[in-house]
Amino acid sequence: MIKQQSLEAMQHTRRRVQLPHFHGVVTDLISSPSDSSLPSPQAFLVEQDPHWTLPTHFHQEHQFQLFIGGSASLGRHILPDLTVHYASPHSAYGPLISGQQGVSYLTLRAITDHGAWVLPEKRKNLLTHIPKIQAHAAPSTHLDDEALRKLSQTEQEMLMDPRTGGTGAWILRLPAGASAPAPESMTSNAGRFHVLTRGQMCLRNHWSSALTIVWADADEPIDIRAGNQGAEIITLQFPLAASRSFVDDLALPKKPY
Repeated sequence: MIKQQSLEAMQHTRRRVQLPHFHGVVTDLISSPSDSSLPSPQAFLVEQDPHWTLPTHFHQEHQFQLFIGGSASLGRHILPDLTVHYASPHSAYGPLISGQQGVSYLTLRAITDHGAWVLPEKRKNLLTHIPKIQAHAAPSTHLDDEALRKLSQTEQEMLMDPRTGGTGAWILRLPAGASAPAPESMTSNAGRFHVLTRGQMCLRNHWSSALTIVWADADEPIDIRAGNQGAEIITLQFPLAASRSFVDDLALPKKPY
């Protein structure tokens, strides 16, 4: 299964959100049908207000975040552009503090989850007996639009090595008109998001421009062709454990965790 959606096409879902723990704007990109009980990927863009502190919290499904604009810090870490952050279920992270321009980031999950469990209020709901995994990484170099147009050869960099648990991340940059497959998966996994952050790409005879999100199941090959502006793609791979809903597994009589 492949799902593809662009920010331009989903502007009608853009909405203002004001909660005790969050102020900003959210745009849904890929979401589950409301009448579906099957696990389904989820992707949305968050534009957090300037100088807002999103408190330390956790989620119940595996999650990537990709920071694509503005400035912020996560805990003690300053987040450069295109920083990737991964958190496993019940792995608390934060606070996420936005700078004077606010911060924009994609939230990406292999299985849809809703809401944040804010600490310390929800500490009693935090499972402490399961392994907690977090990782973050960023590209070693950054290109603006002009540099991408002038790129002379394909560049690929591994940001997170999937051989250490299945969680992987890569950045792929293609010169104008070039083609390449998505980075090799190397391990069993629960599927991948491919995010076009700059330029244009053609996927299965469909042209799109940034910001475009593509979900592909683990067995779906992806071949990408760049447009005349080149293409910059971030690939985010979920570990095999993310193919099962953590929330659903907790309801089993014999829990696997």
